[in-house]
Amino acid sequence: NSSVNHKVVIRMFSKMLTKILVPYDGSKYSVKALTKAMELSHNLDSEIFLFSVVYVDYISPPGMLGFTRTKSEKEAIKKWTESVRADAEKMLKLAVKRCDEKGISVSYNITQGNIANEILSFAKRKRISLIVIGSHGLHGIGKLKTLGSVSRKVSEQAKCPILLVR
Repeated sequence: NSSVNHKVVIRMFSKMLTKILVPYDGSKYSVKALTKAMELSHNLDSEIFLFSVVYVDYISPPGMLGFTRTKSEKEAIKKWTESVRADAEKMLKLAVKRCDEKGISVSYNITQGNIANEILSFAKRKRISLIVIGSHGLHGIGKLKTLGSVSRKVSEQAKCPILLVR
């Protein structure tokens, strides 16, 4: 009986896929990834973790690392980083609201650093069971960066299954 098999498969997946990570930057690909994660979460009763990386490395050119910055430069960088973080938070709160309206358990995190590395590290720390990621567009908030590269690195190195959304 195929309906019995279907129920067994759903039960098996619902035990496996309890924590879904969605790297999110507000691009159309990450919005599609969230939509897919919400469908899965709704069917499997999973929790969604939204995750944004504020990418600020490019403010410090590699050759500049040895030099101390003036106080005003440091202040400017701090203010800019805070404003980028605030934008990320606003964007994530809208995504959280989408999940809340559907009764899906959701939380969000913002961090700073290398986008792919931070995603992989968070997934490992939180024992994420599935990463749903857009195939392009994950720029890191504040810096346009081609992605294909981030989703490729995450899909090659993650210890859990990856669902690439186009």
